[in-house]
Amino acid sequence: MLVAVLLYLDRICMSTAAEAVSKDLSISKTELDWLLGAFFWTYALGQLPAGWLGDRYGARWMLPAYIVLWSLSTGLMGVANGWAAILFLRLCCGLFEAGAYPVAAGIVSHWMPMGSRGIASSVVAVGGRLGGAVAPVLTIQLMLWWTLGDQWWSASSDAVASPTSWRPVVVLYGALGIAIAMLFVWLFRDSPEQHSGVSPSELNLIQGGMGLNLKPKTRTAIPFGAMLRSIPTWLNCFVQFASNMGWAFLVTKMPQYLKDVHGSSQSAQGWLVSLPLMAGIVGLLLGGVFTDAMTRSLGLRWGRAIAMCASRIIVAIAFFGCSYVTDSLQATMYLAVVGFATDLGIAACWAYGQDVGGKHVGSVLGWTNMWGNFGAALSPVILGGIVGRFVEPRTGWTAAFICCALLNVVAAFAAIGVNAKKPLV
Repeated sequence: MLVAVLLYLDRICMSTAAEAVSKDLSISKTELDWLLGAFFWTYALGQLPAGWLGDRYGARWMLPAYIVLWSLSTGLMGVANGWAAILFLRLCCGLFEAGAYPVAAGIVSHWMPMGSRGIASSVVAVGGRLGGAVAPVLTIQLMLWWTLGDQWWSASSDAVASPTSWRPVVVLYGALGIAIAMLFVWLFRDSPEQHSGVSPSELNLIQGGMGLNLKPKTRTAIPFGAMLRSIPTWLNCFVQFASNMGWAFLVTKMPQYLKDVHGSSQSAQGWLVSLPLMAGIVGLLLGGVFTDAMTRSLGLRWGRAIAMCASRIIVAIAFFGCSYVTDSLQATMYLAVVGFATDLGIAACWAYGQDVGGKHVGSVLGWTNMWGNFGAALSPVILGGIVGRFVEPRTGWTAAFICCALLNVVAAFAAIGVNAKKPLV
């Protein structure tokens, strides 16, 4: 969970500081859109190999290695001197952050009975949303502190950070990541049998709940054929694609939307962007409980599918509502519903990979998460392109929100076909 906090702190800081970065590096809006989306391309492509590496070598060393590499990429952005350099580092950051959630899925499968995997996945993901909620406020406040010094706390809400104030912030975040990697190696073991703090009764509960003890470091190939032939897996991929297409707006383009349409100050943007991600924390926790409860009462087939479908419908309604708002607070409330409902279905999407993956959990979750993050990668480019086609920003953003709503309606129908009852292999 702490690793997930760091994951989103490093991921979101660049979109929060986008205005300062744009001024500092003299880059255009189009270049900025590609910069914000670049992270998700390598993040998506790195999912499958990261999942396989986690399955093959275990989490104790693979996850800290990924943390150190993405933290170095984040910290080095503080000395980048141009768009190309920072683009390269964002691509590296995305590639190395790709290791976090597939490896975490393997941790859950080795340490949790099947009936608790939904809530366990939610607890891990809560760290990401907590980091995402903290990142906009913390990043802006650190930038203002760097600019204003001791006068930062008493500054007015329209105070503006200097163009270079983002640089020391990303260096600080990079250093924090290296410390967390060291802490993880010290505390974690790949399986319950290897941990001195696990009692025999706890070990029996974990292994009995799973039916068998799945050892990490499994010498196995990625099950490409099985994943390509599985219709439920493809439907899960599409649900995640649609989900991330809308959700990525919250962490990439929402500050621009608040400024262009509602005239929100930089300081106010930090607080407003945090609210949908805070709502996501509630959605994650309830989503894990919801899908586990549905699974116990209705079985895996509908326990996962209903949770995914219901969440997509709520997201679609909220995006339609965004088309009628008149001020930044109303918009943020609707977007908070988007954040809540998106995360309400995340636990079911992740638990699906743990349900059907067997000894290939990391690979399966990496595969589905890869397609989901293609949606996140395309989000700032597509939404920015839609908005750019209209002279009036409000009209452009209304069109973008309607497109997100319609995409989620289609995803709700796709979710009905997701069947977690049949093992992939």
